[in-house]
Amino acid sequence: MVLILGLTGAIYTFSDDIKDIVYKDRRYVSTVPNHKRLPLDTLLGIARQSLGEKHKITRAELSQDPTRSYMFRAFKINKDGTGYWNYYQYYLKVYIDPYTGKVLFKEDASKEFFTIVLALHMNLLLGDGIGHFIVQWSTVCFGLLLLSGLVLWWPKKWKRKQLKQNFAVKWNSKFKRLNYDLHNVLGFYVLFPLLIIALTGLAWSFKLTTDKKSKVLSDTTLTTKASANQILTQALAKSPKTAYFLYNFPATKSGTVNLSAYQSNTHLYDRLQYRFDQYNGKLIQTSNPMASTALSAKLVALNYDLHTGSALGLFGKLLAFFASLIAATLPVTGLIIWLKKGKKTEKPQQKHTANKIKQTKASKSIVTIY
Repeated sequence: MVLILGLTGAIYTFSDDIKDIVYKDRRYVSTVPNHKRLPLDTLLGIARQSLGEKHKITRAELSQDPTRSYMFRAFKINKDGTGYWNYYQYYLKVYIDPYTGKVLFKEDASKEFFTIVLALHMNLLLGDGIGHFIVQWSTVCFGLLLLSGLVLWWPKKWKRKQLKQNFAVKWNSKFKRLNYDLHNVLGFYVLFPLLIIALTGLAWSFKLTTDKKSKVLSDTTLTTKASANQILTQALAKSPKTAYFLYNFPATKSGTVNLSAYQSNTHLYDRLQYRFDQYNGKLIQTSNPMASTALSAKLVALNYDLHTGSALGLFGKLLAFFASLIAATLPVTGLIIWLKKGKKTEKPQQKHTANKIKQTKASKSIVTIY
């Protein structure tokens, strides 16, 4: 389990950076014209036509970078479905040039590499019912193993020779000792990053970061829905320096249009959240998690960035990447230590003495026979 979680976590750490390179043709427009983007309602209509009316669009990612495309997502899952392919009823994305309305790419996101990696990381491709439970409690066990590992690593005597053994890998040693050092020493160096990754992962698993159901509702006495462009224009006026918006369409008749205005392309915690009435388009709620006086609210907002290391920028992501890779090796090196436990290698002097005893016994046996 730790092997799978470590490898998939390491791969996903730089997923956005890799996508910008591999999926450049869909994530960026070829040319940036002098005129403004098309109205959001026009682009939404193109997206609906491309994805099909039976696939309800649930979210739009609207980058304010003039070189970026707009992405519209249609997403529906079966929470009780067992197995990866039974989990998604559909998961489609369409990328559109916001200046011309041209469809740049349409994808079945359920088959996309990083989607599969993330699903493997979160539920082992088994769905929420079974896979989520296994990952959840495996992470609990991993956290306990990290703490027990610290106890076993702790030097009995804080002397120079002992500390050298605990803090340095003896690269020129024999395999058994090298394997032990790779497990013990490298495990210590990534202990605290891995504890943070484990704890933030558990916060997701136990739904401690899930937003509570809002009591703010839309006015259902109205029948005509507000223009998407009208709502986006208000959000832009409130947050003119936004890097990108996540425009979440209401799932119910009384639900609200929820816009998350991310002020940075790299930090998810740096965001403003707006709720609009889906019928009259009025702004009915504004929140800024990081402006809250409650420490718990700030930790919830920071959870993803702490989990991926992006809270500390490139250094943090590299730290999370290497910590995840080392975490993936710990079960392997730990298993080798356990398998070789009790198998002591004879020292040369002991081996020589043992051979001498065998030779003496053999000589006595020959004398007895004759």
